[in-house]
Amino acid sequence: MKITRIECIPVSLPFAKPIVMSGGPAKCADAVVLKIHTDEGVTGVAETGDTSLWYMGESQDSIMSNIANIFGPQILLGEDPFNIERIVARMDKAARANNQSKAVVDYALHDLMGRALGVPLYKLLGGLSNPKIALAFVMSSGTAAEVEAEAKMLVKAGFKGLKLKVGARSPDEDIETVGALRKAVGNKIKIMIDANGGWLYHQALYVLQRVAKYDVYVAEQPVPWWDIDGLARLRRKVDVPIFPDESAKELNDLIKIIEKDAADGLFLKVPKAGGILKSQKWVAIAQAANLPVMCGCMIDSGLGAASTAHFLAATEWMGKIEQEAIGPLNLYNIPDTVSTPLKDDLAVKVPRYENGFLYPPEGPGNGVELNEAAVKKFTTPGKKPIVIGK
Repeated sequence: MKITRIECIPVSLPFAKPIVMSGGPAKCADAVVLKIHTDEGVTGVAETGDTSLWYMGESQDSIMSNIANIFGPQILLGEDPFNIERIVARMDKAARANNQSKAVVDYALHDLMGRALGVPLYKLLGGLSNPKIALAFVMSSGTAAEVEAEAKMLVKAGFKGLKLKVGARSPDEDIETVGALRKAVGNKIKIMIDANGGWLYHQALYVLQRVAKYDVYVAEQPVPWWDIDGLARLRRKVDVPIFPDESAKELNDLIKIIEKDAADGLFLKVPKAGGILKSQKWVAIAQAANLPVMCGCMIDSGLGAASTAHFLAATEWMGKIEQEAIGPLNLYNIPDTVSTPLKDDLAVKVPRYENGFLYPPEGPGNGVELNEAAVKKFTTPGKKPIVIGK
């Protein structure tokens, strides 16, 4: 089997509700749908999730350029799609960083391999370790009253953990909001906060010392990504567990964080690590250091969420704590995909999110089928798909 043709399709998926984070509000997810075709008629399909220059350092245009001009013609065309280890190594050699570009290629190759063999992707990744994945819902920033109302709805929907975006408002407003969240949900729900590196060290110290009384389960990336020493200092001064996210990108970053004793756990995004293959190695390092890992994804459709669902289902270490419920739930501002069936998603049938859990799809490959009508409907205005090969 050989790769013969590659399609990159730019899509823009509107958010049902703007997502407010320390980097500012976002109204849509600009993503890329990738199709990898073979000479045996088997096609692998994947989606990047939303692109973000401030978080990932990549854009829709840069991803399409990387695939169309470098990865496609130099590495993929004519290659056996089963040679994922070889392909990923060659992509790493051809381009520094650019992990979201590499990840969508990795997703499509894994989907293609599963479809060729007629088995769900999780069977190729080690089997079914986590048949259902416990989730924590990611809330956007808002006033104390808005957060309180949303939290009560989410707890009723079955979530046992809630993550609040902080860092976009003043430190005192964030403290007030965390207090309102704890009051709204009681003592049995886990509360997490994520500043996306939006605080200076002294601000992070000020906030974390004051929210510790609200039993905060995780503080994700309180200081900028480059300040690993700041993470380590915070750990020695506060009673809130510190989970690096933006600081923990490459495998080498994990080693530095572990050596500096700068984390109580780690936060993974599969596209941040460069795909499923590299995420398995990423988690192995965390496991060797006995550090729990929470995983999220770039905000994506059911197509993108399917790849992450299989990775979580097959990786036993990822069943230790709740994972981040992002993807289509945040895209469409819904608590599950059962009570509100989706018609215009990039996947014909999205993965099942229900009662605070995510279930991996059971079909071959990533287990979902591409909704061609939705791809056409949401193709980014003013941009055209790029096709290379025959």
